[in-house]
Amino acid sequence: MGYDLLDREQYLLLFQLLRSSMQPILDHLTNEQSGRVGVYDDAKRCTFKQLLEFRVEHVRGNLAQIERVREAYRQSNCLLNLWN
Repeated sequence: MGYDLLDREQYLLLFQLLRSSMQPILDHLTNEQSGRVGVYDDAKRCTFKQLLEFRVEHVRGNLAQIERVREAYRQSNCLLNLWN
């Protein structure tokens, strides 16, 4: 999909800005607000707190995947250097 052509620094900055823009909201969130129930895309009912926890785990999974890809790339470059 051409991910290798994207400007990584730009996307990391975007990621940081999007996440930090939520901080003021989360800082002022009350227990009542975090317990409000909504309907997610798949029609599953969950609280804001549950949705937030799900999204945090999703991001952690993405970061772990990035680390796995980075390590695989390092390993492949090490093997290529051995053959050259």
